[in-house]
Amino acid sequence: MRRIAAGEALFGALLGLVAGAVLFLLLRELVGVVDLTNVSAYPSDMVPAPGLVALVVVAVPVSAVLVTLISLRSVAIEPLGVVRGGKQRKRRLWWRLVVPAAGIAILLLSGRIDADMGNDAVNVTAIAVGSALALIGLSALLPWLVEAAVGRLRGGPVPWQLAVRRLQLTSGTASRAVSGITVAVAGAVALQMMFASMHDEFNQITGQDPTRAQLTVHSMTGDGPLAQRMIDDFAGTEGVTKVIGTVQAYVTRPGGKNADGMTPTTELTIGTCATLRELAELRSCEDGDTFVSHTGSREQNDWVDTTARPGKPVNVGPDPDFNKGAKPVLWTLPKDTPTVQARRNPSGTKFDGIFATPGAVDIKMLDDASTSSWVKLDPNTPDADEHVRNAAARISPFLGVDSLKAVDRDKQYASIARGLQIGASVTMALIAASMLVSLMEQLRERKRLLAALTAFGTRRSSMAWSLLWQTAIPVALGLALAIAGGLGLGVVMTRMIGKSVTDWWSFIPLTGAGAAMVAAVTLLSLPPLRRMMRPDGLRTE
Repeated sequence: MRRIAAGEALFGALLGLVAGAVLFLLLRELVGVVDLTNVSAYPSDMVPAPGLVALVVVAVPVSAVLVTLISLRSVAIEPLGVVRGGKQRKRRLWWRLVVPAAGIAILLLSGRIDADMGNDAVNVTAIAVGSALALIGLSALLPWLVEAAVGRLRGGPVPWQLAVRRLQLTSGTASRAVSGITVAVAGAVALQMMFASMHDEFNQITGQDPTRAQLTVHSMTGDGPLAQRMIDDFAGTEGVTKVIGTVQAYVTRPGGKNADGMTPTTELTIGTCATLRELAELRSCEDGDTFVSHTGSREQNDWVDTTARPGKPVNVGPDPDFNKGAKPVLWTLPKDTPTVQARRNPSGTKFDGIFATPGAVDIKMLDDASTSSWVKLDPNTPDADEHVRNAAARISPFLGVDSLKAVDRDKQYASIARGLQIGASVTMALIAASMLVSLMEQLRERKRLLAALTAFGTRRSSMAWSLLWQTAIPVALGLALAIAGGLGLGVVMTRMIGKSVTDWWSFIPLTGAGAAMVAAVTLLSLPPLRRMMRPDGLRTE
C-alpha cells in the first residue's frame, strides 16, 4: 500500500512538473512585451540554469514521495477497507519558534544596507537565508496554531460544531493547504512595508496646482506677437477653458556693478491684467500699469529693489556682463509703481521682479526674452492635451509642452508596488485552486457520512455553513499569523535600509483577497456537496 501511495504521489509530482514546464514555455513568449528600467529581453533569452532545472526535477518528486511515506507512518491499513489512524502526537512549539527567530537574527546581524554600498558589500546570501528561514518558520508555526486554536473551541451552532470537529480530527490537512497563503501574504506584507518606507524617494510633492492649469508651454524666444498668438490659438483649441501667457526677460540696473562686483539684475514679466492676477495679489490693474513683485524672502526682496526702483531707469537691453560694448536700452519704471506680493503660479513657483502690462513697455525693446503659457483643460473633453500639443506644433516646432502634476510618481516604483499586489493575489488564487481540489477530495471521502447526516435530518444549509467555517477558520488563522509575521519581518527589513515604517496597513488588501478566496472556494464546493448528500450516497458494495 505504501508503494501504491508513493506511486500516486510520484505520478502527481511528475504531472505537475510537465504542467509547469508547459506553462513556462507559454508565459516565456510574453517576456518580449515587458520593459523594466528600459531593459527588455527576447523569449529565447529566458533559459533556466541547467543545475536549477536538475535540482527541481529531482527535488519535487523526491519530496512528494517522502511526504507521503512519512504521512503513512501513523496509519494502519487492513483488509476489507479498514483503515486505522494512530494516535496523533501533540505538536511541539519550541522548535517552531527557533526557525523564524534564527531567520530574524540572521537579518539583524547582516547590518544596514546603504545606497552607497556596492554589490559586493551586501551579504545577499545572508539576507536570502534569513528571509527564507523567517517565512519557513511561519509555515511551521501554522499547524501548531491551528491545532491549539481549534482544540479549545467548544459549543456553538450545529454548522460550527461540525466544522470544528472536522478540523480537530484533521487539522494537519487544513494547515498544509493554508501554509502557502501564510508564506505568500507574509512575504508580500514585508515587501510592501519596505517599499512604502521608500515612498518619499520615488514620489515627490511638486507644488504644482493641476486645478488651475494642466499644461505649461514654454519657448526660449519671446516677443509680443508670439505670446499673443499662443494665447489666442490655445484659447481657440478644443478642450481649453483658460490660458495664462507671459513674456519674460532679465533686466539690469544701469551704472555698472555694485560693491560686491555683481550687476543688480531682476526679471521683467509682461502680461495682461488677467495674467498678472494669476501671478500676484493685485488690488486693481489696468493696461499700462506696472508693479514690483516681492516674495516671502527679505533678502531676495532687497535684491529686487536694487534694480526695480520706481522712477529710475532699468536696462532692458543686452546684459553688459556678457555683451561687452553693447549700448544699454533704458526704460523707466513709473514713479507710482506699487509693491505687491507674489502668488504661486500653476507651476508652483513665485515670480518676483517687475510686472508690467503690454501698454507699459514695448516688448520689442527686450533682449533674450522667453514666452510661457499655462493652459487649463476641460476634463470632459477627450484628448484635450493632445489638441494643445498639436496647436503648439503649428505655432512653432520649438515650443515645449509639459504636464503639471501635484505628485511626481516614479513609474518603476508604481509598477513594482502594483506587481507585488498582483503577484500575491495570483499566488493566493493558485492556492485557492489547490484548496478547492483538496476540499473536493475530502468531500468524496466523506460521501457516505454526508449522505447519512442528510438522511438523519441534517439541513443542507447547515452542511454548507459547516463547509464555509471549515475553510474560513484555517484561512483566518493563517492570515493572522501571516500579518503578524509579515509586519515583524517588514520592520526588520525596513530598519536594514535605514528607513522608518510609514504604512502599517499594507495587509488590508491581502486580507480582503483572503476573504474573497474563502467565499469563492465555498461557493464552488457547494454543487459537489449537494450531489454527495443525495440518498444514493448510502449505497455500498
